Amino acid sequence: MDLGTLAGQVRQVTGLAASMRDMERILAALLASEDIWRIVELAGVPLLVVCAGLHCLAEAGWVETTGSAVRLTQDGEEGCARLRIAPARALACPRCGGRGVELGLLRELEAEFHRLVAGRPEASQEFDQGYVTEETTIARVAAMWAKGDLEGKDLLILGDDDLVSLAAALSGLPRRVAVLDADTRITSFITAAADRAGLSVAVHEHDLRRPLPSALRSRFDTFLCDPTESLQGFLLFAGRGLSALRGPGGAGYLGLTHAEASLAKWRAIQRQLLEWGTVITDLHDRFHSYVNWPYVEMMRAWERLPVRRAPGRLEPWYRSALLRIELVAEAEVELGPVAGDIFIDHEAATI
Repeated sequence: MDLGTLAGQVRQVTGLAASMRDMERILAALLASEDIWRIVELAGVPLLVVCAGLHCLAEAGWVETTGSAVRLTQDGEEGCARLRIAPARALACPRCGGRGVELGLLRELEAEFHRLVAGRPEASQEFDQGYVTEETTIARVAAMWAKGDLEGKDLLILGDDDLVSLAAALSGLPRRVAVLDADTRITSFITAAADRAGLSVAVHEHDLRRPLPSALRSRFDTFLCDPTESLQGFLLFAGRGLSALRGPGGAGYLGLTHAEASLAKWRAIQRQLLEWGTVITDLHDRFHSYVNWPYVEMMRAWERLPVRRAPGRLEPWYRSALLRIELVAEAEVELGPVAGDIFIDHEAATI
């Protein structure tokens, strides 16, 4: 078997973009681990492509499953050697976890933030939720602070099951913090937590399928969101965020995965962001670590996995990059109301 043949089989089975390099990444991950969730993390290609690739490799006799383990057979190991594929390496900086930012003075917020978010709402599949670890949330605040996008600025959070609004308000750095979310559980929790802590957070219950309220348009210096991974949904969140910025110099922070977004989707997103008047100034891959959500066994990809072992709650496998964009021209975003499901596309795996 060669990588081109394998990629062609995966494309035929899934209808998804799958390249020879994607197949190489899957094999490199198999050389590094026998754990399905670690393989998915190390491969860094869409989860549905990983599943199909592993099934095709098993049919070719290159992969076998034993209990919960997924491993290369002798034929698979010899094939990797012929193809000169090396094991995937995880070489993240041990100090910052590969994020490229340290918490610094914000480290003092961790204990208080932990107390403040106790009893938070659990992730809901209805809204395609999956929140990041508490350390990741504070690291986002640190990243915005380091770029001059937080202190003395007006900050808008679009969808906040990660509770970034509370961490940002705890820091005392922003001039104003506002949050929009369609989930009543989230808006109620943030309002109550902010009241208990004496924090100023303006909370709005709002479905981003509708344009922003006029009072929030062109009123902010910075926005942050962790959009749903469908192409339509991602661009909807990004476009609404851009409509909230005052103009050139305004910044946006967005999360984007490899597990549900092929490089072809990344390209489409980047092209649209450029057309809207922005430039990508920073990209920190694998910045975000997510707490495993309670509906893993109900997600779209579950039945396609070669072995079905639910990951532990704090066994991170789902990660995403942090993108920073900045407006260099007036935002040219024309997004009216959107109807229907914004969470699903052909690469969506966790919904």
